[in-house]
Amino acid sequence: MIFDLEDAIAVEEKDAARELTRNMISFLDYYRFNIETMVRINAFDTPFYQKDLEVMVTNEKLDAIRLPKVESKLEVLRVIQDIESIEAKYNKSSKIVIFCAIESAKGVLNALEIALSSSRVVGIALGGVDYMLNLQATKTINRHELFFARQMILHAARAADIDAIDCIYDNVSDLEGLEKEAILVKEMGFNGKSAIHPNQLPILNRVFRPSDQEIQEALKILTLYKKNRLQNQGVFAIDGKMIDKPVIKYSENILQKANISNPNIEDE
Repeated sequence: MIFDLEDAIAVEEKDAARELTRNMISFLDYYRFNIETMVRINAFDTPFYQKDLEVMVTNEKLDAIRLPKVESKLEVLRVIQDIESIEAKYNKSSKIVIFCAIESAKGVLNALEIALSSSRVVGIALGGVDYMLNLQATKTINRHELFFARQMILHAARAADIDAIDCIYDNVSDLEGLEKEAILVKEMGFNGKSAIHPNQLPILNRVFRPSDQEIQEALKILTLYKKNRLQNQGVFAIDGKMIDKPVIKYSENILQKANISNPNIEDE
């Protein structure tokens, strides 16, 4: 769940929103429902950034911070330095990790250095609306204007072994369009897609969670792989398809996404 202190909040409401968000995260038991919490703070070049960061870093129940409009490694390192200063000030270490939102041409071109900037960075996300404005692009039905940015962010995330999250689908009444776009970016390799309205969540959860068929196929492959490995056998075939290491890894990823135990590592 992402709490937004940035674009969704009017300037005169920033302080109140920050305090309300702090209280929500502090007093509601999100862990009970297996919900991770993230706050999109204001950008570091705004007068609200420092207070946002201090209040959130000192909240022991917060899982992650989403940094908006990130354009370089140096910006990420500056934020991490500020986090460490806050930790030292309050004599505590935080478990907070960072998602970097990339929303400009400069940020897209620096996606790899951003993704590799720190072990605290666990994901990068495309901010499609601001990116399109920065690019002076025209919004198209098939979102061709986002293709290069999506590829850059996806490849950077994979190179850094972190999550890649696609941008929002801003037409909250067009659920069919949302599903088509979600399927597209899932097939590209994205781990998820940002949501802007609760009615989008069932579709996104269904699309990005492995299907029952994918899960059963992965379990079948990994179970036979374990059996063959115990018999010191190498490559094998299932239903006429050769199963090698890349297929094994893909199957393991399917089960990891579905939070299902891997039969290949049980009893080891």
